[in-house]
Amino acid sequence: MRKKTLTLSVLAAAVTMATGQAQAAAFQLAEQSTTGLGRAYAGEGAAAENASVLGRNPAAMTLFDRPSLSAGAVYINPEVDVEGKGPTAALGQSQGLPTRSDDIADDAVVPFFYYVQPINEQWAAGLGIFTNYGLSTTYQDDHYAGPVAGKTSLTTINVNPSIAYRVNPHLSLGAGFNAVYADAELIRHSGVAAVANPGLGLQPTSEFVRLAGDDWGYGWNIGLLLEADEYNRWALTYRSEVDLTLEGDYASAKPSVVPGLPVGTNGQTVPGKLDLTLPAIAELSGFHQVDPAWAVHYGIMWTEWSSFEELRALGSNNGTLFQKDEKFDNSWRVSAGLTHQLNDQWTLRGGLAYDQSPVPEATRSISIPDVDRTWYTLGATYAVSQNLSVDAAFAFLDGGKVDVVEDGFAFTSGGDAYLMGLQMNYQF
Repeated sequence: MRKKTLTLSVLAAAVTMATGQAQAAAFQLAEQSTTGLGRAYAGEGAAAENASVLGRNPAAMTLFDRPSLSAGAVYINPEVDVEGKGPTAALGQSQGLPTRSDDIADDAVVPFFYYVQPINEQWAAGLGIFTNYGLSTTYQDDHYAGPVAGKTSLTTINVNPSIAYRVNPHLSLGAGFNAVYADAELIRHSGVAAVANPGLGLQPTSEFVRLAGDDWGYGWNIGLLLEADEYNRWALTYRSEVDLTLEGDYASAKPSVVPGLPVGTNGQTVPGKLDLTLPAIAELSGFHQVDPAWAVHYGIMWTEWSSFEELRALGSNNGTLFQKDEKFDNSWRVSAGLTHQLNDQWTLRGGLAYDQSPVPEATRSISIPDVDRTWYTLGATYAVSQNLSVDAAFAFLDGGKVDVVEDGFAFTSGGDAYLMGLQMNYQF
């Protein structure tokens, strides 16, 4: 059992994020609300249909004249398959080791909670608890490509208190503080390395690498809301990067006398740490009520993935235990959506988005088998009363296929994902 360096507070533990394969670029998560999911998160910073807008733009809290609460979750069902190919896969097959893995990305439920409290006509405050990043992929313990397969997981939670100020009828500003808890685990097995190097005394299921750690990191976010009138709004937001040092344990079944990475520990556990930067995010959103029944939404998001250069685990003497180049590129996400007020009780939504992968072909991996994605989404709100409403949404993400070459292993990887969300909204 690894040692925890920090524990979650009671509030954070109540909504711990069991995140699965990230459903935006790389290990980014877009699922901060069910309302937004229905229109592919288009115009999310300017729509302000309920308190969940706090997950994207604190400045939009000035649009609320009553205390408001939103809470819900999005269920993520990814279907990602990976198949090995080439001479190394043939070697694995000759030894009876699996070379194909179906559904390697784990299902997950991603919850969220928001509360907005107007203070007066100019000031408002709020609290959001949600996540922006998460990942979980799992391969068979005896997978032939164990040195690059195995299990990879990242769980994060962001506790985000915010404040907003209305400068004048057309301009509002907002800012927030982000306390991010992250918990990560990386396990790799010997696979065909045990077959090709019998002198190591390993089995294909022997753990080549086990690295686990956690940390709290801190950042900030700001937002601007520009209102031409009550029917036309634009938002500009920025969320800072968060630096984490995940401290915990490292172990490897590899003999310590064998040189090279990963460093062997003969199965013994030693202290280890890994620096991880969660990238900064900037977003431009638009909302236009074109007539009483129809509204148009659009957005463009930029994520500074270039800050994710490598995964490097260090020991107590700062020596390198494990290292993998990532060298991500910055990426863009564009989205468009419609909202239709069908009647006093029903609101319908639809959306389309394109998510660009930040993973270069040269450093693509099967632990993050990322591809460009197209989102197709539908959603609806049912007004139970003047104060209470319920949202539901569904999304299909079309991911396509890519070829992956990693440390001498070759694969074909691809798949789609299905998302379903529920959310409750209440105005006091």
